[in-house]
Amino acid sequence: MAVRPVPSGSPEVSAPGEDAATRVVQPGDTLCGIARQLQRQGVPGTTADLVRTLVRLNGIANPDRIEVGQLLLLPGAATSRPEPEDRVLDLGQSRPRLPEPPRLPSDVAEPQARVASALLRLHGVLPEVRPQVGPPAGTPLFRQGDPAWRTERLGATGEGPTLAHAGCAVTACAMALSRLGGRRLTPDALVRHLRGAGGFKGPLLDWSVAGSAIPGGPRASPGDLDCRQLDRELDSGRPVLLRVVHDVQGRPRQHWICLTGRDAGTGRYTANDPATGRATVLTRQGDALSSTGGEPVQYASDGRMVTFSTRPAGEA
Repeated sequence: MAVRPVPSGSPEVSAPGEDAATRVVQPGDTLCGIARQLQRQGVPGTTADLVRTLVRLNGIANPDRIEVGQLLLLPGAATSRPEPEDRVLDLGQSRPRLPEPPRLPSDVAEPQARVASALLRLHGVLPEVRPQVGPPAGTPLFRQGDPAWRTERLGATGEGPTLAHAGCAVTACAMALSRLGGRRLTPDALVRHLRGAGGFKGPLLDWSVAGSAIPGGPRASPGDLDCRQLDRELDSGRPVLLRVVHDVQGRPRQHWICLTGRDAGTGRYTANDPATGRATVLTRQGDALSSTGGEPVQYASDGRMVTFSTRPAGEA
């Protein structure tokens, strides 16, 4: 599906991806019906309470009117089951509980654990380990809708929308700065720093201030997408923020993702997606990037990127 470009001056707004905490509105859906489904899934609250929560989470003006294809944040879903990165093992109700093995010295315990895991996979108790696309070392995966910070509000006085609703730029920036600074900088910590440093223009992130959140204060430079420069930055180990759009009912929705690396041989680019909290893969087509087939959210670059460079000595 073709995606129309978004004017460069439009607000940096993002929609959460289709993960465990969201739902795409289907024909015939109502907020009451969705609330009753949430109750059956174990989310606490009356139908009326859940409808009110859905209205509040999604900024719905008319509870009787939701659009097919609209992406809704769901109450309770994010905490009703652990995130993929926290999920170590799920044996299921039909699996017997395995006894806890005795503690052994590390030089004995580690090889024994590898042998035990191999035996469990052989008998189907543990899933087979398969290689997954992931970020390079030092680049954390943050989801803007994470319960730890989803309600943090943007803006100099916290007057703006929440990180969950419009925090893609801040979340992508936090991932990039974490890698550049060598320490974990969470999206809410970055928001608090930006408030104190005058790093907001209304609810929007002021790129000229963003780098001051880490030692060395790299300069975040927004500009037009230049694939040659983008490749140089990634090959040098520096992440790049890419503005993309995805289609919702024929309308482009704007979003920021954090490019973390590329494979020059295959032409594939790996990115951390703040909407889903997962890695996603794009390929280059001419002077643009777009998602590979099979990705849960299909993105297309819209001509803007942000690079990070070291400030010259003596520059404030």
